[in-house]
Amino acid sequence: MEKNLKSLMIPRTFSIENVSALFAEIKDLDTDTPLQIDLKDMEDFDSSGIAFFNYLKKNFPHVSFSNVRPAVQKALDLFAPCGETDGRGHGHRSVGERLTALGGRAFKFEDSLKKFLVLLVDEIYHSFQYLLKRRGVYPGEILNQLYFMAYNSFPIVTLICFLIGITISITSAEQLRSFGADIYLADLVGFGMVRELVPLMTGIILAGKIGASITAEISSMKVLEEVDALKTMGLIPEKFLMVPRLTAITLAVPLLVVLADLVGILGGVIVGWVVSGIPPGVFFREMFTVVELSDFFIGLMKTLVFGWIVVISSGYKGFSVERGAVGVGIATTESVVLSISLIIVSDCVFALFLY
Repeated sequence: MEKNLKSLMIPRTFSIENVSALFAEIKDLDTDTPLQIDLKDMEDFDSSGIAFFNYLKKNFPHVSFSNVRPAVQKALDLFAPCGETDGRGHGHRSVGERLTALGGRAFKFEDSLKKFLVLLVDEIYHSFQYLLKRRGVYPGEILNQLYFMAYNSFPIVTLICFLIGITISITSAEQLRSFGADIYLADLVGFGMVRELVPLMTGIILAGKIGASITAEISSMKVLEEVDALKTMGLIPEKFLMVPRLTAITLAVPLLVVLADLVGILGGVIVGWVVSGIPPGVFFREMFTVVELSDFFIGLMKTLVFGWIVVISSGYKGFSVERGAVGVGIATTESVVLSISLIIVSDCVFALFLY
């Protein structure tokens, strides 16, 4: 049996003050009841009115609207509920829809991985080509990038590594004292800072400082079509923009690693002297019985890899930015997340092969 049609007349000003009265009229109705919403008198409305209309469209499948002016229809279309297209919310998707969404994400990940690897291979090729021919890069850009990556970065890198050295020493000294092994604080600090903590912390700092800057700069150029302008001038944007940064990070990393190692170990020396009573001379003699030159080069190699990861990840996100200022912000955030994630994964891979 067909249910009786229920008609609702919307008042001239439809706002939060009179929405509750209309809710009272429909609260006891069955959802299959046909509703006729007359908007002839409505002239003003706010977000409460739009929310009321969306509630009706979502819960009453037989609702209809009459005398809808164009401005009102535009507002209804603009603020349509998320599940209006298929009548279901996102939480009620079928198994087929979920599998389709999962497959779409898998294909998107595969496409992103291909683009990342292509950019990596291209940059390796362009870097060797530049070293052989010295063409395709703006003169002096490497020095500008080196100034930014090395000189402007060493204060924050040295400060963080110094504090890390102090923190690790303080937390370890108490544990070692309980075993009467205070002297081994030198071994722990020296080995841990040179091979693990300095490379890892330097890479993370570079990701946040340098990586974000590279992505913001390249993505802004992409949005403003400056990258397209480079192509029209016969230049390769991936070479013109990335090779100076890769060369600069390769030169900057050894300087940063040496300084970070020194100040990190210095923090351990200070804590060993003040907390554990280990003289600096004794500290260094004990440390060099464990820490060898090969450990320094391993830490340097790891930091170089982390630096390249930061530059390549930042360039990848910069070149793949979507149009608009919002895309620049999203790309910058994603580049930092991607860089740090890849640094952690790479550090795990190094640990598997080195220990």
